[in-house]
Amino acid sequence: MRERPRPFVYAVLVHAALLAVLMFSLDWESIRPTKSNKPAPVQAVVIDGAKLDAEVKRKQELEAQKVRDAEAKRKRSEAEKARAVEEKQKAEAKKKAEAKKQVEAKKKAEAEKQRKAEEKKKAEAKKQAEAKKKAEAEKQRKAKEEAQRKAAEKEMQDRLAAEQESLATQRRSAMQRMIDEYVLYIQEKVQRSWIRPPTSGGELSCTVEVRLIPSGEVIDAQIVRSSGNAAFDRSVEAAVFKASPLPVPPDPDVMEQFRTLRFEFKPE
Repeated sequence: MRERPRPFVYAVLVHAALLAVLMFSLDWESIRPTKSNKPAPVQAVVIDGAKLDAEVKRKQELEAQKVRDAEAKRKRSEAEKARAVEEKQKAEAKKKAEAKKQVEAKKKAEAEKQRKAEEKKKAEAKKQAEAKKKAEAEKQRKAKEEAQRKAAEKEMQDRLAAEQESLATQRRSAMQRMIDEYVLYIQEKVQRSWIRPPTSGGELSCTVEVRLIPSGEVIDAQIVRSSGNAAFDRSVEAAVFKASPLPVPPDPDVMEQFRTLRFEFKPE
């Protein structure tokens, strides 16, 4: 609000004060019209200048005080408005700061949550990888142990097979030696029991097949390769039966192969 010039205000106040003094100082009875046509006598009014100045000054001071009060009130109002605006701005700023803080806290919480989730995911992945690696290592270890076991087992089986084969070969050789040995015993005994027929001459030989029982008793004797001389062949068969029981090996396994045997009879 624009202020009026103070000199103008003071002038108006002075004139208003003078007018008020004059009006209150007039003798209204003296100027009231009477029944007489005579003019009323004019009474002079003496105005005290000092009092007038004092009154004017007092009025001026009151007006000035009013102006100052109004100005102070205006300033207080403006200050209060400014303070209210400032407080409102502060409140809004605080609210924005709180909102920003909450947003940042929420972002931070979300980031922390995501970080923990990522860490958990990585930990789970690492755990699974380690478990898989451990399982693979265990699988390889078991496979290696199984391969070693199978290799050792095969080696043992091969060694046992070789040993068994060696033992079997040795056994067959021993059995064959025993058979050959007892065939010689049988040939010698048959030779001792043989009687040369008168019609046999020259060097004759034949192959005879003999069937025996475990006790050595002869149950059959047949010429499977003839000497060409029937009497010679019959004499050989007779010598086999006469030599019974024939010597047989004590080993049952050898005896099983010895139940039927062939040998060449060639007299010395």
